[in-house]
Amino acid sequence: MSDPAATPERVPPGHGIPRAFSIADLVPRANSPSSRSARVVNAETTGARHLFAGVFWSDPGSAGGWSFGDSDPGVAGCPHVGVGEEVYLCLRGRVAVEWEGGSFEFGAGDIVYWPNNRWFRTRVLGDEPVQMFYVMAPPPTSIWGLGDPVTKTGAPIAPDAPA
Repeated sequence: MSDPAATPERVPPGHGIPRAFSIADLVPRANSPSSRSARVVNAETTGARHLFAGVFWSDPGSAGGWSFGDSDPGVAGCPHVGVGEEVYLCLRGRVAVEWEGGSFEFGAGDIVYWPNNRWFRTRVLGDEPVQMFYVMAPPPTSIWGLGDPVTKTGAPIAPDAPA
């Protein structure tokens, strides 16, 4: 039986319907001076309630980290994003990973699973930038805000200029 509250007049455009997103059309926002993200599938953009997905770009030498789990492990450089799991599909570049159980590398064409109750640090290897598609489930309960819109290479976008 349909929900009367979910009539087309009450559903924001693009919510609750299948959609395709072109990576070429995404406008990333600054994560840091060396990393950019486009948060593509989430409650705000599509009405998604059970996952959070996007694309990020990181420059050579860029480093990051995060932790999933019931509680914050307090590891420097690994902000806690709540309970969840994540999957990466590396589209470009190569990454070194340090985690509490060791280290490994991955690159373009690899799929990486990040389990709950773990912390991770990453670093872009070589001279090629990284481009990564990611999916987090459930959506993070704590996540940092993004900066101003930028190009995929990190250059500022003038207010009236196309991305």
